[in-house]
Amino acid sequence: MALRVKLSAPQAMPRGDQLTRQWRLVQLLAGRMGRTLAQLAGELAVTKRTVQRDIEVLSVAGFPVTSETRNGTVFWHFMEGFHAEAPIALTLTEQMALYFIRGLFKPLQGTPIYESLETAMQKIGLQLPAQSFRFLRGLDQGISVSSFGLKDYSHSKEVIEALTRAVFNKFTVRILHHSAQYERAIERDVDPYRLWYVNNGLYLVGHDHRKNALRVFAVERIESVKRTNRRFETPPDFNFEEFKQSAFNMVWGEPQEVKIRFSPSQAPYIRERTWHPSQKIESESDGSIILTLKVGDLGEVKRWLIGFGAEAAVLEPEELRNDMTSEYARLANRMQRRGGSKQ
Repeated sequence: MALRVKLSAPQAMPRGDQLTRQWRLVQLLAGRMGRTLAQLAGELAVTKRTVQRDIEVLSVAGFPVTSETRNGTVFWHFMEGFHAEAPIALTLTEQMALYFIRGLFKPLQGTPIYESLETAMQKIGLQLPAQSFRFLRGLDQGISVSSFGLKDYSHSKEVIEALTRAVFNKFTVRILHHSAQYERAIERDVDPYRLWYVNNGLYLVGHDHRKNALRVFAVERIESVKRTNRRFETPPDFNFEEFKQSAFNMVWGEPQEVKIRFSPSQAPYIRERTWHPSQKIESESDGSIILTLKVGDLGEVKRWLIGFGAEAAVLEPEELRNDMTSEYARLANRMQRRGGSKQ
């Protein structure tokens, strides 16, 4: 029988969690055999009433949810012949945008994320006339994406699959993580809040039970992932956008103000990019500029500034200015020693 809909008051939970759960419900209802409310509640880790509310939401959205009784048990599923993947029509610019995104995710080749993107491209191609599909594939000749310092995730397929399931289903995981500071990998229990793809790298953001703190883990350093039977809820005060803004690149800490003067030759390059959400730029009479940032780690700022050499001068804080001076002195001494050894 077809489900008749009566809207109920939504549960008091983050909207993102509802959408994630309802998307998972769509996948479960697409199965041919259907599922009982008890089965759906178990797989989604919610009550039967919550499943009923979600089914009502999907029905209002136009999904043909039906139920049938077999041997006295009610099973829920989509109407026969319905496919969640409906044919879509893409404009030229939408096709180009999709291929551009595909290029950006090239570092994840060999992982479930990239494989899913490739599968999506193939499905889209099946809905297009042969000539349009050839044009779509030919966009590789017109759009190129290059990245520097790519990471290799070809050996992290199982890790990424496990982390993805844990993030969306809210399961605590036990990871074996190899930090750069330690010779041996360390086992940690982590509540995985989010997978974050940034600067050609994939990272796990979550609560580390070992440190009792919010941490960021490079996925390529995670050797294994085991799902525990414990579930977690993302803290209501966790704001990922605010969390990102306390870092210059990938290291977090208490924000502090940094001021750097860039030479007139580098000023245009600095102006045309957003280096950090907190940045402010002041123009000087000689054509130079002063870049002000509020970041949580000076070490990453130092590594970034070394590439500018004498074209960048640290004004504040004194700690960073002294550190840069010492770094350049060590570099000069090393170059002199190498030069002397060749004579």
